[in-house]
Amino acid sequence: MKPLAQKKFLNRTLSRLVVTGTTTFALLLPAAHAFAITVQDVVTLVGLDIPDEQIIKKIQKDAAAFNLKPSDIVDLKKKGVSEKVIRAMLQNGKAETPATTPAGKVKEKEKRELSAAEQAAEEAQIKEEAVRLAEEERRRQDSVRKAFASKVLKTGQDYANSGEFVKAIQVFNKFIEDGPGGVPFPPDSQEVYVAKYGIANALARAGLMQSAANLLLEVVRAGSDKMFFVPAFEQLRDLRRKINYRPPELEDLTKFNVSGADEKFQSNFNYFVGEFLHDFGLSADAKPYLEKVASKSEDYGRAQYLIGLIAFEDESTGKAEMVKAASQAFQSAVIAGEAQGAAGQPVVDLAYLALARLAYEFEQFDAAIYYYKKISKNSPKLASAFYEAGWTYFLKNDTSRALGTFHALHSPFFAHQFYPELWVLEATTFVNLCQAEHAEAAMNMFAQEVLVLSPPLRDFLKKNKRPEDFYSSFIESVNKKSASSLPRRLQSPVLSNVEFFNLYQTIKQIDKEEALIKANLTPLGAFGQDLLARLGQLKNERISEAGVVIQKTLRQTEKDIGTYQDKLDQLRVDLEELKLVKIEGEIKGDKTAADATVATQGSLAIAGSDSMVWPFEGEFWKDEIGAYRAFVKEQCSAMNR
Repeated sequence: MKPLAQKKFLNRTLSRLVVTGTTTFALLLPAAHAFAITVQDVVTLVGLDIPDEQIIKKIQKDAAAFNLKPSDIVDLKKKGVSEKVIRAMLQNGKAETPATTPAGKVKEKEKRELSAAEQAAEEAQIKEEAVRLAEEERRRQDSVRKAFASKVLKTGQDYANSGEFVKAIQVFNKFIEDGPGGVPFPPDSQEVYVAKYGIANALARAGLMQSAANLLLEVVRAGSDKMFFVPAFEQLRDLRRKINYRPPELEDLTKFNVSGADEKFQSNFNYFVGEFLHDFGLSADAKPYLEKVASKSEDYGRAQYLIGLIAFEDESTGKAEMVKAASQAFQSAVIAGEAQGAAGQPVVDLAYLALARLAYEFEQFDAAIYYYKKISKNSPKLASAFYEAGWTYFLKNDTSRALGTFHALHSPFFAHQFYPELWVLEATTFVNLCQAEHAEAAMNMFAQEVLVLSPPLRDFLKKNKRPEDFYSSFIESVNKKSASSLPRRLQSPVLSNVEFFNLYQTIKQIDKEEALIKANLTPLGAFGQDLLARLGQLKNERISEAGVVIQKTLRQTEKDIGTYQDKLDQLRVDLEELKLVKIEGEIKGDKTAADATVATQGSLAIAGSDSMVWPFEGEFWKDEIGAYRAFVKEQCSAMNR
C-alpha cells in the first residue's frame, strides 16, 4: 500500500465511532493533516484522557515534527499536556526536515507495499487499540457517574430518614431525570433502582403506605440478589400488616430463593409468601412455605394456625388423619402464642376458636365448650364464641346453659352484634320444655326487636342502586347524618364483617395520604399529581368493593330474617298445640299441668356457683357474663299425663 493510501486508511479507521454502554469514543484526525499528528491533535487526545504512552507512540509512529516555541509549550501545559508528551514533541521537533536539510542530503525511507497478511494484522491492531481506548474511556465515565450517584443518593436517603419526604423525592426524581451531565439514567440501571427504593423509603417513612407499596414491590421483584431486596421486603411486610395490600403480583416472590439468608429473614419471608398464597386460596402452595417458618420466629404461631386451617380444609385425607393434623397445628399455635404474652393473645384466641369449631364439627360438644371457654374475655372473638357455645349447648340439649348463654348475648356487652335467631332459639327451647308462656314471650320479642327492622332494611336496599351509593348511604347512617338512617342493629352485620373492615381502613388511609400530598403538591409537582391520580383510582375501586360487601351482607340479613320468621311461624303451630294440651288439662282438672306454666316474672338464672338469683331478662354482671344458668323446669311429662 502506498504511503498516502496507508495514511488515509489509518485516518478512516480511527474516525470510526466505538460505542460501549452509554459512552461514545471517537478519534478524529483531520484530513488536512495527511501525514502526521498535529499539535491540535495532541491537545484533543489529552482532552479525551488518552494515556500519555499512546499519544507518544502516535507521535513517534508518525515521525511528526513540532517546531514548538516557548509560548507554545506554556499553552500546551495550560491545556493539560504532560511534560512527558511535550518532551516527545520537542525531540521530534529536532529531527531534520526537508526545509532545513541541505540539498542532496535528504535520505528518503524506502517504502514498499504491505502484504495482505501484514495489512490484516495492522488493521486488527488498530481496531484492538481503538476498542481498548474506548473501554478505558467508558470506565472513566462510569467512575465519574458512580461518584455523582453516590453523593446524590446519600443526600436523598438522609432526607428520607429524617422525615423530609418532599425533599427526598425531589432529589431522587431530579437524579433520575437529569443524571450526570444532563443525560438520564436508563430505566434498568442500578442508579434508577437505588433511586426507586429511596422514593419508596421516603413515602413509607412519611406514612404514605398505599403510595409506597407498589414501589417497594417493584424493588423486591427486581431480584433477591439486589442490594435493597431485604430492607424493601421488610418494609413491605410491615406495611401489609397495617393496610389491606395483596396484589396478585406478590406471587412473583415464589420465584426467589432465600436459603442463603439468615434464619430470621427466611422465616419472615416464608410466612409472608405462605400467608399471601393462603389468602388467595392456594392452600397446597402455601403449606410448604408455612412449614419452613422456624419455631423461634415471631410468625411461628400464625404459621401453625394457618397450617391447621389447611389441614381442616383438606378433603384428600381421612377424618382421623385430618383431625389429628389440624389439632396438633392449632395446639402448637396456642403454645407459641402464649409464649409471646400479650402480643400472641390474638393467635391464641383464634387457635382456641378453631379447636372448638373442629370439635363441634364432629359433635364432640363437651370438647367444643371447653375450648370456647378458653377464649379471653377481651377478645374480639368473644361474641362469636358465646354465640357458637349457645348453639352447642342447644344441640346437646343442655337447656340451662343454652338459655344462660342466650341471656348473656342479649346483654349490652354484645350490643354491637346482631343475632336475630336468638329469640327463635329461645322460643324453640321453651316449646321443647312445654313452657308455653315463655315461648310466646320469646316470639313476641322477635317481633318487637327483629321484625320491626324489616321495613327500613327493605327501604335501604331499594333506595340504593350502585355500590358507591350503598357505601355513601351506609357511612351516613353510621355517622347519623341521614334522616333515613339504617338502624344501628342492622349496621352490626356490616361493621362486624372483616372484609368490610379492611376495605374501610384502606379508604381512610387513602384519605390521609391524599390530604398529605395535597398539602405538598406544589413542591412535589408532576410526581405529586401522579400520586394523587393513582390514589384516587384506588379509592374508587375500594369504595366500589366495600359497597358490594354492604349490599351482599344486608341482603343476606334480609334473607335470614325471612328464614327465621318462617321457622317461628312453624313453631307457633307447636305452641298452639301446647296451649291446647294445657287447656285440656285445666278442663280435666289436672292442677299439676295448669300450675306448670304459671309465669314467674321471667325465667331465673344463677351466676356461677353462687346462690344469688337474677330475673332472666334485663340484668347482667360483666365478670359473670359467661356463667349464667337458667332454671326453667320441663313440664311436658306433667302435661302429657
